[in-house]
Amino acid sequence: MRIRVNRFMQRLLREPLVHFLVLGAALFLVFNLTGETDQAGERRIVVTPGQVEQLAAQFSRTWLRPPTPSELDGLIERYVRREIYYREALAMGLGQDDPYVRNRLALKLEVLLDDLSAEAEPADTELADFLESHAERFAKPARLSFRQVYLNPERHPDPTAEARRLLETLRDGGDPNARGDVSMLIPGLAAASPDEIARHFGEDFAEALVVLEPGGWDGPVRSPYGIHLVLVTQCEPERQPALAEIRDRVLVEWRDQRRHETKEQAYQRLRERYEIVMQQDSAAPAPDTAAAQQAAQVQAGQ
Repeated sequence: MRIRVNRFMQRLLREPLVHFLVLGAALFLVFNLTGETDQAGERRIVVTPGQVEQLAAQFSRTWLRPPTPSELDGLIERYVRREIYYREALAMGLGQDDPYVRNRLALKLEVLLDDLSAEAEPADTELADFLESHAERFAKPARLSFRQVYLNPERHPDPTAEARRLLETLRDGGDPNARGDVSMLIPGLAAASPDEIARHFGEDFAEALVVLEPGGWDGPVRSPYGIHLVLVTQCEPERQPALAEIRDRVLVEWRDQRRHETKEQAYQRLRERYEIVMQQDSAAPAPDTAAAQQAAQVQAGQ
């Protein structure tokens, strides 16, 4: 008899209708425990013409054609279904302990604060003040044009003496293409910034070139690769551009900074509404107590 009852219960538990009834009872219990109200405003879902138009536009972008009337009805019904599920999930608190939902909602609020922080076009005087207070950010770096002749120190018994001899030859009009050692280094650069030069020859080489006078061969200048003799043909020093020259760039950075400041101010105002409590772990000893215990163990071991 007991075996028959067990088999009957197993068959019963596999029935979908039983699962549905259990789920319905659970939902009824949750709704009663959460004290859910049945106000008309909370149970009203309004589908506006703008939302319908947006649903149709999304369909058209995906399928490259407008939806049929039946397809549009299906889109609207799907929207209503998701809205119902969303509201019921919020009422049941299903997203409270879900890190993905929490992060998505926080991100949406952050995007909303971004939109709220958008301001009108600033005056040129405000941009000029911003440019002046962040001059180092917008400074135009020096530009150098040069060519170089390379000496491999491993190929010469006295590399320094060989560099001096070769320098005199170049100053006397010697052909730089016929002088120096063969290497994979580029022969020179035109209108290059110190950073661009450093990428090819190293930072020490770039720093040395900035102080050289253009118009004559000079050196030796050292790099991680060896020794160089250098002819700087043109040097444009670092300069501060006028606002009219870089207004678009200044405007972009001004907006970025203003957006960041506005968001931070909004966050601080919101934070003032909350009490932040750092709860201590009662199981863990205080730092001083832990240190004292560790010292006592060391002494006991001695």
